[in-house]
Amino acid sequence: MQVWTKLFAKSPFKPLIKHSEVVLQTVETLEKALNAWYNGNYGEMRELAVEVDRLEDIADRIKEEIRDSLSSKLMMAVSREDVLIYLHMQDKVADSAEDTAKWLLVGKPDGVPREIKDVVLKMGTESIKAAKLVHEAIVQMDRVIESGFAEKEIEREYELIRAIEDVEKAIDELDTKLMRLVFENAEKFDWGTGTYILNVARTLSNISDKAKDSAERIRLMMNK
Repeated sequence: MQVWTKLFAKSPFKPLIKHSEVVLQTVETLEKALNAWYNGNYGEMRELAVEVDRLEDIADRIKEEIRDSLSSKLMMAVSREDVLIYLHMQDKVADSAEDTAKWLLVGKPDGVPREIKDVVLKMGTESIKAAKLVHEAIVQMDRVIESGFAEKEIEREYELIRAIEDVEKAIDELDTKLMRLVFENAEKFDWGTGTYILNVARTLSNISDKAKDSAERIRLMMNK
């Protein structure tokens, strides 16, 4: 606990970055699992999906440790409430990655048409891109604080936030495309496979949703 307190004393974002590093590992591992799924390497996919679950557990433990060590007596550049809300949102990115990994583990990947797999992989790539950008954004927020809110550093932060929002728009379009393809190809697979595809896509979309929520919280902290 004392380690987190010392980090908070330096900057309110140092512990958040440590947590974010594990969240980043979680989504990067999921990205590898999705590529294995796409290429039909299901044994590798399962191993990677299990690793996603392990990393999410680590992120959860770090979140709890940070929350327990964040004393109201600490003097910080942002409020304790803002830090805790952001931490919760950032952790939801890892939660969503774990949800996708669970569907990869329990579903039946065989029989999914290639054109549908193409869209699912694209959704995954874009959603994970948003999660990676959130990591960059919280690192950049620390730079903003350390620079004394230098205009150049603030502008870079807003660039990252806008990039995350752009990814979210792209995901919405891909989601619509996927639903259309699933219904157009419904005769090619059974109900269970259709449910599997849509839930993999839903949980992938949730990653970008939570990344966007995290970015919006950073924006609010910037504006206070």
